[in-house]
Amino acid sequence: MAKTHPLTRRQIRRIERLPKGHEVVSTRDGPPIVRRPDGQLLRVQPNGHLEANVRVERVRSYLDVHG
Repeated sequence: MAKTHPLTRRQIRRIERLPKGHEVVSTRDGPPIVRRPDGQLLRVQPNGHLEANVRVERVRSYLDVHG
């Protein structure tokens, strides 16, 4: 089950002041994730800084059955 972590004041302030076109896409399982207008994902660190090194893993569904 996913856990929601409380946001720091700096994270909340950063989210409130995001530039136009930025969208919060997740706040579960760690720091909030923001999508820029160009599609790049950014992580909002506890100190309020944005980090661009968000890795996304490709997962193969167990429902994908070849037969």
